[in-house]
Amino acid sequence: MKDSSKQDKRKKKITDVTTFPVPYALVEIKENLSITTNTPSKLSKEEIINQAIKFHLQGNISEAVKYYQYFINKGFKDHKVFSNYGSILRDLGKLEEAELSIKKAIELKPDFAEAHSNLGIILKNLGKLQDAELSCRKAIEINPDCAEVHSNLGNILKDL
Repeated sequence: MKDSSKQDKRKKKITDVTTFPVPYALVEIKENLSITTNTPSKLSKEEIINQAIKFHLQGNISEAVKYYQYFINKGFKDHKVFSNYGSILRDLGKLEEAELSIKKAIELKPDFAEAHSNLGIILKNLGKLQDAELSCRKAIEINPDCAEVHSNLGNILKDL
């Protein structure tokens, strides 16, 4: 009789489950899925940026990425976020995505020399040497005292 009552309970549990159809195939939306379990939804724009930068500086890249993505997905716009996120993407070898993120930073703050410099490095790595040269020259125009950009430009010109 014990087995019979267990089976009755299992049947009852199964009949209590309600399922809902999903209107899209998972394959269509899997690229847009992100899990942000540690990102509180009540944080302000500034708090999200501060958390992202804090994790980034600590070398906790996976958490930094979560906060940068959360910030971007909320529709917020800040040149530092797009630039930092682009740098992480570059370091992860995602050069095309990094290029887009850095270009967004430049769109938001056209006189941001560091973003122009970073874009130059990314473009060089993508083999777009002439565009890389232009980005470095723009960075130098904005901040002529940055030795690193002069060095990067020299390497690009050597490759050209």
